[in-house]
Amino acid sequence: MLFLAIIGIIVFLLAIFSLFSARQSGGGWKFLAVITVISALVTIYATIKLPFWPYNQTKTEQTTKSSSATSSSAKLDSSDTVFNEDSQKKAAATTKLKEDSILKQLKTNYQSIGTFTLDRDTKTFTLKPTGKKYVKSLKIIKKYPSKNQKARTTVVSNYESLSKSIKKNLAKGYTVRVLEPGTTKTLLSLKDGQVLVNNLKK
Repeated sequence: MLFLAIIGIIVFLLAIFSLFSARQSGGGWKFLAVITVISALVTIYATIKLPFWPYNQTKTEQTTKSSSATSSSAKLDSSDTVFNEDSQKKAAATTKLKEDSILKQLKTNYQSIGTFTLDRDTKTFTLKPTGKKYVKSLKIIKKYPSKNQKARTTVVSNYESLSKSIKKNLAKGYTVRVLEPGTTKTLLSLKDGQVLVNNLKK
């Protein structure tokens, strides 16, 4: 605006002098008069808009403050996002470590009766019975449930305890699944200590 004000003043002065000369010589002074008025208006407008006037300083300060506030808000939002991402990564890493630890214990403790696997997506610990004696016992209990009620109750109770232990030491929402020997069908299924499927009754 300062540059425009300077140009306006120069054009205005030249127009004034040219207008006086034209009036004296009787030339085309009307056009010069229009140029003089326009240059005067441009000069006044540019002068009003100069930044050192108090009202312009207030507007500039407000704009600066607004920009600073927006920038600070954006920085805070960015920091929050990074913090949340870091927290989520740490939580996921901690969960994985716990899952690995429990899976390792299950594989060790149940190695004589079968193999344990973990599906992290569905949060399911699955036991595939492979031990000959255990497989035979499960088949007999399933085939003659009424004659083996005590054994059936003991098996279910053991897996209820296991499911509760996983809930306590890992988190809620994990399923313990026992397969029927030699198949991929579910024999027992429990979540958070509660029986979901019990095919030992059949």
